[in-house]
Amino acid sequence: MKEVWFIRHGESEANAGFATTDHARISLTEVGHMQSTKLADRLEKQPNLFIVTSFLRTQQTAEPALNKYPDVPIEVWPLHEFDYLSASQCVNTTAADRKPWVNEFWSRCDPDYVHGTGAESFFSFRQRVVNCITDLEFRKENLIVVFTHGQVMRAIYQYVAFGRQPLSMKLFRDEMLKISVPNTGVFKCRYINNHLQISESGICLI
Repeated sequence: MKEVWFIRHGESEANAGFATTDHARISLTEVGHMQSTKLADRLEKQPNLFIVTSFLRTQQTAEPALNKYPDVPIEVWPLHEFDYLSASQCVNTTAADRKPWVNEFWSRCDPDYVHGTGAESFFSFRQRVVNCITDLEFRKENLIVVFTHGQVMRAIYQYVAFGRQPLSMKLFRDEMLKISVPNTGVFKCRYINNHLQISESGICLI
C-alpha cells in the first residue's frame, strides 16, 4: 500500500528562542541534530523517495536518514513553512519579538491579507500545499518520506481529515493551531482509492 510520511524538522534555533535573520536559513540546534539522528535510527523501513524543502532545517533533519539510505533519491518540493510575516521585518527578532505580529495576523482571519514584502497570504499557502498533495497522488513510490514544517503538517491534516475540503483559515486558526506538532513528529498517511487518508491517529513520534 502506498504511504506518505510527513515529518517535522528537528528543534531549530527559532524553536529554541534565538534571534534569527533569514527564515529559510535557520539551522538546527544541537538538540535538533540529536533528534534527527534518533529519527533516522527509528526509520527501519527504507523509503522509495525522500522529499525536503528549500529550508535548511528540513535538509539538516533529513541528513542522517539520507546517510542511512544513500541509494534513495531525494527531491526538493515547495512544502516550506508558511511565511506569513514579512522577512525583512523579522530580521534579528525572536519568537517573542514576533508574537504581537503573529497574534495580529491570525486575529484578522483574512485569507488574502499579506503582511508585507516577502510574506504570503493564507490563500497562497493553501494553494501550494494542496498542489503538492495533488502531485503526490501521481507518484508511483510505495513509501515517500517528506521532511517539512509544523504549519504545513497541520494544513495537510486539515485537508485529509475534513474530506479534502478547501482549507478554511478560520478552522485552521481555531482548531488546527491547537494540534501539537513536536519536532521530528510524524503524520502517517496512506492512499485508498487514490486519495490520501490518515493511516494512524494524529501526529506523533515514530
